[in-house]
Amino acid sequence: MEPLKPATKTGILRSRPDVTKEEIEEYERLLAERFTVDPQMVQTFEEGTEHAAREIRIRELYEKLFGGAQVSTPG
Repeated sequence: MEPLKPATKTGILRSRPDVTKEEIEEYERLLAERFTVDPQMVQTFEEGTEHAAREIRIRELYEKLFGGAQVSTPG
């Protein structure tokens, strides 16, 4: 997993005033955690587990950071 480029982070913050730096950091941290899990196990996550909760939060953050509107990067 490659971290978001600084220009992308800046673009998100400019395009979406409701997004915080902490939410971007949380999104990157959760994605990194996802890559520490055996991919075969991902298919067996049951609702209510920490893995399922992480996936739900990743989806929420993705929608907040990228959903709906184009993110413009400076430069």
